[in-house]
Amino acid sequence: MSPRDSKERKSAQEALWNRLNLKVPEVKLGPEELEPLAQWVRGHGAEESLGLHAQQILGRLFSETFVATAKSWDAATTLVRAPRSSNVPKLVWWRISGKVRRAKRQLASMVNEDLSAVNAIGIAVHNLVNSLRRMRALYSDSNLRPTLSPPDAANQCLVAPASVFRQATVAGELNGNPFSNSSLFILNIGDAAKLEGARRVVFMRDSWSSCPAEQWVPAMLEGVWVRANAQDGDISRS
Repeated sequence: MSPRDSKERKSAQEALWNRLNLKVPEVKLGPEELEPLAQWVRGHGAEESLGLHAQQILGRLFSETFVATAKSWDAATTLVRAPRSSNVPKLVWWRISGKVRRAKRQLASMVNEDLSAVNAIGIAVHNLVNSLRRMRALYSDSNLRPTLSPPDAANQCLVAPASVFRQATVAGELNGNPFSNSSLFILNIGDAAKLEGARRVVFMRDSWSSCPAEQWVPAMLEGVWVRANAQDGDISRS
């Protein structure tokens, strides 16, 4: 965890933003590395393979030697389920057994202990998986498919996190209900992002915690759509 006003956190966030934005023009073209995802969107491949393919793409943004495995995907599944599970006995067991702690350590060891990378391959990857599920559904509609440009398809497939947590720094009142200093709020941005023109919500734009991949993720989805619609591999492989 890093403080909101941490200069080091802000600097690292901006550096990642710049680094990912440099990759945008290339990934929009549908490079060969997106072929496993394009194949899945076309309907080839089992559901269980999608998580591995998505994790592989994100992991390679941070480490050239990253290789997604069944264990790394299981660790990512553990991380995303832990804060949302209502199964108290399971949560207690996970804590006692150290399962969540081991999942974090395993993913961190694969990306040189980079916390942004751990978030990408452990948490954000699930939003990407859901985006690709939407894209597969769009692609399966042979009447709709030709009408969608890559940007249109990408925009229709964007998925926000289900929720984010925020802590109040001062006491106040919301809709007639008073709250104290340090109250914890759950923002259901997943629902808010379904509204028209809510793309800024998906990536928390204009927020201190805005996502550095705001430009890269839609560009990557465009690239997958381009490659999925290419005929017989006739596509630029720059």
